[in-house]
Amino acid sequence: MSGSLLLVDDDRFLLRAMEKLLVTEGFSCRIATSLRDAERETAGNRFDLVILDVGLPDGDGFTLCRRLRQSHTMPLLFLTARSDNADKVIGLELGADDYLTKPFEPRELIARVRALLRRAGEYNSGTPNINTPPRLHVGTLLIDTGLRDAFKINQPLHLTDKEFAVLYYLARYTEQAVTTEQIFRDVWGFDAESGPGAVAVTVYRLRRKIEINPDDPRLLVTVRGFGYRLTSDDGTLIL
Repeated sequence: MSGSLLLVDDDRFLLRAMEKLLVTEGFSCRIATSLRDAERETAGNRFDLVILDVGLPDGDGFTLCRRLRQSHTMPLLFLTARSDNADKVIGLELGADDYLTKPFEPRELIARVRALLRRAGEYNSGTPNINTPPRLHVGTLLIDTGLRDAFKINQPLHLTDKEFAVLYYLARYTEQAVTTEQIFRDVWGFDAESGPGAVAVTVYRLRRKIEINPDDPRLLVTVRGFGYRLTSDDGTLIL
């Protein structure tokens, strides 16, 4: 497996160590030591994955994550020395796909990178289920695996990588209840550090984009004590 990665951290020693490790594993890497450098890199280059630290000298990884999610859908992996769960929730709400707490084992970093790239590649190519068509219609939603985005009444929703993955996954089981654990296992993988709570955070973000009223969801509904169900009736009246 190969891919183009951007590594963002103000610890130059760690950056060089990660770069050496990842290049040895067949990945192409560029590095940035500040928010400004990272924004310059993402403006001029295409990356398959961004690995970023929460703490940066001229800002933080949360700011970078928020800005990237305005125009990019590649997976984001946060690195941090902090163990506060609040930081993890903030990162996930902003669009991060996984979290890795420092210090970490080199093989764990490689495993996370491969897992994120593999799942992103599967959903990009539409291969999780060979019987699933490249486009899915669910009510007023059109889910396009080629563009890796969804459209509501012909308007693009600009989904992040993980938002698209969860929506596409649920669309394959339209009108069926799917457990939270099943979504986490098949979209994140049990090796993800974020845990099943990441599913709830992603569903929350999705509802803000696909629902008429996110506080009263009609399309992506909660099955209490079980999981979620994607339905074809979101309450939209089409004349």
